[in-house]
Amino acid sequence: MTPLNNIALTLFLILSTGTGLKPSEDKIEKYSFSKACMGTTFRIVTYSPYSYRNTATIIEQAYVLAEEMNNVFSDYMADSEVGKFNRSEPNRPQAASPYLLDLLKISRKISVSTKGSFDPTCGSLSKLWRLSKRTNKLPSSEKLRTTKNACGFSNLKIDHKSAHITKLNPLTRLDFGGIAKGYTADKMLQLLKNKGLPSSSIAAGGDIVTGESPPGKDCWEVQIIPYRDKGVKPITIRVTNAAVSTSGNTEQTIKIKNQRYSHILDPTSGLGLIHNNAATVIAPSGAQSDSLATALCIGGKDTLTIINKSPQFEAMLFNKRDKLIEKIFSAGFNKFVD
Repeated sequence: MTPLNNIALTLFLILSTGTGLKPSEDKIEKYSFSKACMGTTFRIVTYSPYSYRNTATIIEQAYVLAEEMNNVFSDYMADSEVGKFNRSEPNRPQAASPYLLDLLKISRKISVSTKGSFDPTCGSLSKLWRLSKRTNKLPSSEKLRTTKNACGFSNLKIDHKSAHITKLNPLTRLDFGGIAKGYTADKMLQLLKNKGLPSSSIAAGGDIVTGESPPGKDCWEVQIIPYRDKGVKPITIRVTNAAVSTSGNTEQTIKIKNQRYSHILDPTSGLGLIHNNAATVIAPSGAQSDSLATALCIGGKDTLTIINKSPQFEAMLFNKRDKLIEKIFSAGFNKFVD
């Protein structure tokens, strides 16, 4: 799981001031909490019928859950579940937790639908690219070839019945950096709903998941500012019980042999992206929006075509060429825009 990177789109979560407002409810208080986890800050906004003390107790349970998720999915922690799997020997089944099996199932489906633009089995490429960024040297073509051969779900055996996973290639590694934060926010929001806090939102880096609308409002609003351009009017997205994620490859770049590369890894080349774009995705869950936003940056218009085929997802893609920004929207994106 990668540490927090600056993204090309800035997210702001604000209350709706739109029409169709619901009647206000008495004795509901707004509380905000934040805590560092997974290399970023998880910010929770909730409207609670409970006292601050009781609300804080529930929120702490959500943060404990986030730490549990980090102990499963982090590829930086040697003793995490993923860390142990990455160091495991090939052809030796490893016990897998329900969370890991569930996220592998979700990830595999998204990987297939995006034709590999999103692929958490490319952890070996992620590790190799981190080395390139540290040393300012590109890997050899042979090293790239053998490392890319270790990627793909064909190198994993997943047995949901026995709850075991097995790597079939000794170089195969998992990296859930493009989906774990969204997935974790989903689980945290579900916990809050189960505890009587349905009107809650969770923001984690470039990912926001929302529950029921705040009291007296008809939605949550998320503002998108392309490329942090203060001179551009923000795009306001209105959502309820949905997730919004952004991704971009205009920052955190590195220059090697006169070529600028992004921190976002392109599984096809095995190197950082060289084109300049950013993306926003609206989806039913954070796991979906998180992974699809990354895939959209990698696959560009081809991935947008795939997203357009599903009524569950909407997206916008920004392509920047010099000072010109091309905006491309999915067919139903405008229905979420204020």
